[in-house]
Amino acid sequence: MAAKQNKSRKTKCKSVQADPIQAAVDYGIDVSALIDNAGRSCTERIKRHQIALNTAEKLRKARKL
Repeated sequence: MAAKQNKSRKTKCKSVQADPIQAAVDYGIDVSALIDNAGRSCTERIKRHQIALNTAEKLRKARKL
């Protein structure tokens, strides 16, 4: 019985490792942003992050008013 469970676990792990992106999609993760960012340079990703951070800070400050 233990050997059967072991075999089942190995098979399951191999299928997850075969296509991690599909596994993430199946889990419910929207990978489109990750795919979009993969094509950007480090500088462009940092700029976009800074814009988002600045926007979040402005919204936080506006909430206090």
